[in-house]
Amino acid sequence: MKNITLLVLLLVLFSCKNEHNKEEIAIINKENIKEKKPLINKNIEEKETDNDSQKYLGYYVGDFKMSSDVYKENISYTNKINISIDSIVKDSLFGHSVVAGNSRIFFGKIDYNSHKVIVKEPGDNKYDGVFHFHFLNNDIIKGTWVANDKNLAVSERKYMLNKKVFKYNPENNIDSSDEINQFVLSDKNSYNHESGEYETIDGNILSKLNASNQKLINQDIENLSKGELEVLRNLVYARHGYSFKNRKMRYFFDNNVDWYIPI
Repeated sequence: MKNITLLVLLLVLFSCKNEHNKEEIAIINKENIKEKKPLINKNIEEKETDNDSQKYLGYYVGDFKMSSDVYKENISYTNKINISIDSIVKDSLFGHSVVAGNSRIFFGKIDYNSHKVIVKEPGDNKYDGVFHFHFLNNDIIKGTWVANDKNLAVSERKYMLNKKVFKYNPENNIDSSDEINQFVLSDKNSYNHESGEYETIDGNILSKLNASNQKLINQDIENLSKGELEVLRNLVYARHGYSFKNRKMRYFFDNNVDWYIPI
């Protein structure tokens, strides 16, 4: 009898531990989805896009501009944004945005008569908001974004974006004719050009170097400045569509590299 009681007790303990582990795994998986894999990826696989809506799908890329011209310290007036229309089911539209190192899903409605769209981000991030835009044609969207939190330094932005196709190309590089005066950013002078410093990025030199398809030796890079080395290294990531959280690199690729698309 004692052995049976002990056996039952062990089974109960094992079952509780197993359920606890399942809960932990579920929590971990949920965090992984939230941080590394936007939920939109899973949602879209479960939905079928109507054939008539195929023309709207794709990446729309361009400047995400502050609506007001009022100067504010330590804010980004313009970032490059990628609005991805991932799926449309009847009048329900699903997608995500990529800007300033962040990827956020959105969902809402499309009015086929006016070609207007209203979509909302989830709202669990302080930078979430609502996108209003309309299709000027199948290749351009124009609209505004309004933050849920009206106390943000920038609570409204505007944009006109062109439809683009992303394809990894290891040959993408800096234009050889470019000599870029890159602003050296810090937390204190991120947009104060009077107190900031500049460094020159020589496009002619960098256009001859490509760490994505060639092994660089010391002689290739020994005369490069610190800024040029940083750009050379991050070109590898830019070719893959990396969305830079580093403000200095984000400003560089957003403003100076035409082929760059944050994915």
